[in-house]
Order: sequence, then C-alpha cells, then structure tokens
Amino acid sequence: MYQIKLEKDDFLRFMLFTASKSKTIKAKRIRSWIIITVLFLCLGLIFLSKEDKLVSYYFLIVAGLNIFFYPFYNRWRYKKYYESHIKENYKNRIGVTSQVEFVDEYIISKDYSGEEKLRLTEISFIYEIKDDLFIRMKNGGTIVVPSKMADYEGFKSELAKVTENLGIIWNVELNWKWK
Repeated sequence: MYQIKLEKDDFLRFMLFTASKSKTIKAKRIRSWIIITVLFLCLGLIFLSKEDKLVSYYFLIVAGLNIFFYPFYNRWRYKKYYESHIKENYKNRIGVTSQVEFVDEYIISKDYSGEEKLRLTEISFIYEIKDDLFIRMKNGGTIVVPSKMADYEGFKSELAKVTENLGIIWNVELNWKWK
C-alpha cells in the first residue's frame, strides 16, 4: 500500500500539464496572441492615417512589445487562474493522505471520503514528468502521484509490472515545463 499526499503544487502541475497538452487551449492561446497584436497594429495604422503620429507610435510600439511579451503574460495569467481554481475547488483535497494499492487487476484508492476501485484496463495512458506521474483513466479521471512520496520508485515499478501486458502508453517527459 502506498501513501499519497497531494499539495497545491501537484494539482497546479497537473492542470498546467493538461492545458499544455490540450489542442483547444493551445489554439486559444495563439489566437488571443494574434488577435491582440493585430488589434494594436490596426489601431496604430488607423491613427497613422489620421496623422496622429504620437498615438500611432504608441500603438505600434505596444504591438511590437506584445509580439515578444504576450506569451509570458499569457503563461502567468493561466497559472494565476489555475491557482485560484485550485484554492476554490480543491481546498478539501490539499494535504489529504490517500492510500493506493494494486490488487489483482485493480487500483484501489482510499481516502477520508471513501474508496474507489479502478480496473487496470481502464487506464488510457500514463505521463511521467520530473515532479509527478499522471495516470489518466478512460473515464477522464486522473490519479496524480507526486515524485516526493515515499517509495515513489517502488510505486512506478509496480505500476509498470501490472500494466506491462495491457498495451498502455507510458510517456516520459522529464524536461516538461509550463510554457
């Protein structure tokens, strides 16, 4: 039996990792970057055509700065959004210890709220980053396993052993960073 205690940073890494893998969120981030840059460029050109050079230069400079600095702002904004989401919606799960064990063809997870029994065949894929292991289920749920837990390597080896014949994809991205 393994003891898993999730902290705020584990939930944050999970949400940011999930967002970084979502095609929809990637497209939304790029689209907002382009729209805002084009908006400032258009405003600059409009004021340039009206011979208001000072305001025009302002918008053109802001558009130029936006091209380089908007990705940093957008990354920070998403992180702040997820931090407030976690604070509001996961406050009762932060710091709570749950017990996970592998029994026959199941993963059994127990915490103060109850017990969950998941078939190993319901695992769709496993992602491993430097700080966490994400076990994604076919129903959309995810088990987050922090690397700082006691016997993390034992957990990983047992998980690999029980899932080796199931054809589950195990993606290792130890250099993943939120960008």
